Amino acid sequence: MLEAACERAQSVLLDRAFFSLDADQFEQFLAALDAPPTPNVGLERLMAIEAPWDTGTT
Repeated sequence: MLEAACERAQSVLLDRAFFSLDADQFEQFLAALDAPPTPNVGLERLMAIEAPWDTGTT
């Protein structure tokens, strides 16, 4: 039963992870991957927070 559930879950995830593109769409996809990331203020704020385990306090 557990094996069947795991196989089904894997199948569902693979269906969502696989997509097909024509040549033009694939070029656009590659361009988006190669483009520099856009600024993300929220991520910058998050990364500026010092982790509790790095501060020396508990």
